Amino acid sequence: MSDESQLARFIRRGGAGAMVVRLDRLAMLERKFAVSPENLLGSIADNALAAGLAELNRYLPEGLSANIDGVDFSDIQADLNAAVAARIAQIGLPVNENDPVIKAAIRHAAAQVSARLQQDGMGVTEFIWRSRDDARVRPEHQQHDDQQFLWATPPDDGTPGDAYGCRCSAEPVFVLEDLPEGATCEKLTAEKLRNVFPDASEERLQEFAEAIDAVITIGKLDSPERLAHFFGQAGYEMGSEAKTLEGFNYTPAGLRTTFDEYFDAHPDEAEELGRTDLHEANRQAIANRVYGNRYGNGDEASGDCWRYRGRGMFHTTFHDNYQTLTEIHKDLFGENTDFVAHPELLEQPKYAARAAAIYWLDHELYDMADLGISEEAANLISRVINSGEGREKRSERWDAVENLGDMDIFNGVCRFSVTRPSFGAT
Repeated sequence: MSDESQLARFIRRGGAGAMVVRLDRLAMLERKFAVSPENLLGSIADNALAAGLAELNRYLPEGLSANIDGVDFSDIQADLNAAVAARIAQIGLPVNENDPVIKAAIRHAAAQVSARLQQDGMGVTEFIWRSRDDARVRPEHQQHDDQQFLWATPPDDGTPGDAYGCRCSAEPVFVLEDLPEGATCEKLTAEKLRNVFPDASEERLQEFAEAIDAVITIGKLDSPERLAHFFGQAGYEMGSEAKTLEGFNYTPAGLRTTFDEYFDAHPDEAEELGRTDLHEANRQAIANRVYGNRYGNGDEASGDCWRYRGRGMFHTTFHDNYQTLTEIHKDLFGENTDFVAHPELLEQPKYAARAAAIYWLDHELYDMADLGISEEAANLISRVINSGEGREKRSERWDAVENLGDMDIFNGVCRFSVTRPSFGAT
């Protein structure tokens, strides 16, 4: 899906919802729409915040991010909004992706964000002037290159980023142990998720860490308690290998336990279809038996039962739920992704994470998680995710949540998306 069509839909909705405009590829606007510049300003400002945070995070140890919570960027955002709005008013629409004024304004704001974080957020007092090694660096900036300065007494011509078009940055000078409490927060990493999915590959864990980080704010996963409940439930659903596809590799006993409503009434089929020492499980036939003619699925012959089996972190199941997910995903993320036509997309960490966040939001599970790391809260969430489970399985889900809570692995995790921070989230 192109950025242009995403933006067109965003404009048609009057700027409601979330629209991300990439820093290096500002979208072309269609002339036929009467567009207010204000519809774009939030997304462009967030790109500047992301760029400034990324610049500073390069100097932090792996697994840490500068903490943007509590740092006031409102004046930087207002100045950037004014510069972008003035440029759009001057040149009209569409906005050229290579417009030098808007790109310079974003880079300028990003440098200001980095400087603000260093001084107000991290208590850094000194910086090293770093210029790009090319002929476009201004002579007055070249003379500062690789020199160390105090933020309180910078060069007469200002700090890196003060001047528009400055091809320079401020490298912080700090000792990690000397930073004030709360100056940094922990990124959601593959190492942390190893506690949830111990048998998953490093690559898969990293993909999920990045995918969840991208929705940590919009999905209301922004507290240790919410993350412990979320991943405790996801770990139980997905298993130790972080699988995103329902396998149906059940034994006859497993079928009677998991799908008791059907197989208690058809015990002979449980023996026939379940995995034994003599034969493998007939997985597609099992799906046909338990998912046929339910929630928008057709009968066995339709292929719906196998096509719309459980996928994602919380195992989205049935045609109607895939359709609902398609609609909410479009509204929340601005992408016209059809999960009914392409259910296999939910096997990818990106869409599995989004689907889980949508489910978490749609059922207001964050409110239940806010009750704390308790069996009562875990049972409330478990009953929403799988209302048909018995006490034993709910107890296993609670054990998973409690273990994560006891390990405190999410206590220091950033309350915002490190990869996609937003001014509105601070």
